[in-house]
Amino acid sequence: MKKFTVNPVSIFVWIWLVVMNGVFVATSYFLAILIHELGHFFTAKRLGYKVTRFSFSPYGVELSYFDQNINYRDELLIALAGPFSNLITVIFVVGFWWIFPAVYFFTESFVMISMLIAVFNLLPAYPLDGGRAFVSLMSNFVSAKLAKRITMFLNVLFAVLFFVIFVACLFVNFNPSLILFSFFLFAGLIDLKFISKYEKINVFTKETKNFSKPTMLCVNDEVCLKELLGHLQTSKTIVFCVLLKNGKIINVSENLLKKLAMEFSYETKLKDIFYK
Repeated sequence: MKKFTVNPVSIFVWIWLVVMNGVFVATSYFLAILIHELGHFFTAKRLGYKVTRFSFSPYGVELSYFDQNINYRDELLIALAGPFSNLITVIFVVGFWWIFPAVYFFTESFVMISMLIAVFNLLPAYPLDGGRAFVSLMSNFVSAKLAKRITMFLNVLFAVLFFVIFVACLFVNFNPSLILFSFFLFAGLIDLKFISKYEKINVFTKETKNFSKPTMLCVNDEVCLKELLGHLQTSKTIVFCVLLKNGKIINVSENLLKKLAMEFSYETKLKDIFYK
């Protein structure tokens, strides 16, 4: 990890929680955010990425979709890992309420905060995880540039919506969380330097343990080299079993794939390589 930063908004939120709700609630918020961050971190590591810049923000860690080297499928998985980590934790803690009812008093605020962080992050707006997931999914149907513009527009829309609801609630019930949500979204648009970045580890320079058991993947000869490279992982050794139309089977190791990638275009299909 090359750089660690703390979003100034996070400091403001922590101070506000301590003053308004006490240290206990502020600690619950910190734990919920930490679980959210770790969900991103371990998923990224599992997919073969390393953190090059890590930002502790009030709504979780952000994965920059401005980095064109990141696979959109990986980005979708990493983005959703944070909210899902919070939701899984909530289910686990609520389950404990049935076994040990006394735990409810100490964990109620943690459960509510975890649910709030998860749901808020699933909004399709930048820099939230839902915005990352939205771009990843929409990039299959429209250009990535258009998908990013749409999520930026949704960011402004949600920010204005939260602000309008906050003003309306002033005449009914004061809810400072709404203005914080609006502020988070506006801050995400104007302050991009607090974005965490993930960098793909070079799978061809990874260290392989002796006698490690490989994972076998079967593919047909219509698959291109780019698709094979996209399935390589740093935590596993992959061997591809290529099923040719003439009935033959060719095993493609990672070393052989490296040689093929250096010799042919990434868009080259396997049939055009092995039928020559």
